[in-house]
Amino acid sequence: MRNQRRKVLLLGFATALLLGTAVYFRLWSIDSSFTSDDREILRKQFERANMEAMDESAEWRMKYDGEADKTRQCQEELSKLELDATSYRHVQDQLLSLQLIKQLEVKGALANASERLSALRKDNLGLQKQVETTTQNCNCDRTTTQH
Repeated sequence: MRNQRRKVLLLGFATALLLGTAVYFRLWSIDSSFTSDDREILRKQFERANMEAMDESAEWRMKYDGEADKTRQCQEELSKLELDATSYRHVQDQLLSLQLIKQLEVKGALANASERLSALRKDNLGLQKQVETTTQNCNCDRTTTQH
């Protein structure tokens, strides 16, 4: 099993070596057919293609930078709006708390006022009874002094 595996591996390496050698000789034979003018033309074409690729890369980079700036600005505006919304909610909560406190104070004042009113009514009734008693005593004194 190991022996067979080694043979397969050795055969694969040998095939790769033969194919690599064939490709090398093919490239060498193509290269020898080029003249110096052909090489110069290829070099210029390569330089032109390289410059076009660099220009396109720079163009895409500028587009990316522009979109990144827009995204950053939108993110800043969103953060500002979120902060404004948070502060608005905070102020709204404070206002609601103040309104509740005021309502409780008014209810407390009304409760105190109604208790005081009922106490004053009781006092008034007591005073009215005293006035009636006093007037009756006075009337009795007048009637007794007139007889």
